Amino acid sequence: MIEIKEIAKKFNQITILDNVCLEIETHSCQALLGANGAGKSTLVHILSAIMQWDSGEVWIDNEPITIDSYKYRHKVGYVFEKPIYIEKLSAQEYLSFVAEMYNIPKKDYKAKVEELLAFFELPQDNKKYIEHYSKGMKNKVSLAAALIHQPKYLILDEPFDGVDFLSIQKICKLFRSMVAKGATILITSHQYDVIAEVADKFAFLQDGEIKFNATMTELEVMAKDFATEKNPVKAYLESLMVKSASQNQLSWL
Repeated sequence: MIEIKEIAKKFNQITILDNVCLEIETHSCQALLGANGAGKSTLVHILSAIMQWDSGEVWIDNEPITIDSYKYRHKVGYVFEKPIYIEKLSAQEYLSFVAEMYNIPKKDYKAKVEELLAFFELPQDNKKYIEHYSKGMKNKVSLAAALIHQPKYLILDEPFDGVDFLSIQKICKLFRSMVAKGATILITSHQYDVIAEVADKFAFLQDGEIKFNATMTELEVMAKDFATEKNPVKAYLESLMVKSASQNQLSWL
């Protein structure tokens, strides 16, 4: 289980996270929703132990996590909203590099790299560097790198940005298979229709706080006032995000 206990974070005296509490159950896919600027990426960076928080605790597998928890990182796969690559490498070279960073023997990771390249439909030669890939292909490289060491946990921040529909469907099927085999996934995405199919619970982050963490059944009850909409739950969530967004208009339009 991942336990987030009263995590607080400020930037330049502006509160981004205000005593956030959330329990992510094992063997589940947890969605984290919220408008732009709600603090989702900040929370992801904290859970990934790459950003120091001001107060509170993060516990994973009943162990406290700190910014120096390097051992913990070996059982987690990450995809960040703005991933950092070694762009002068091909996908094959980059995945091999990541595998070696996780101390996976070459005799074991060579076949994994080939499988990942085929699954994500990435170039299987070294003729084209990552810097020349499309946005969707780069995100596929990030996903492949997050999976190569067979992580127990996946922490994914907008992993589907730019990825084609058929690939998204295949990846979501993979995620459900991983959860069934014991993995735990946290995912942020603006693509509600996608995560609605894969997530078990939906946490809504607003004004630096988790307002609720509900199952789809519970969300359907919460969305009763939107019953006339084609997708009541989606309409309900959109209404919450609109409330937190700026209502200003352009004066000349």
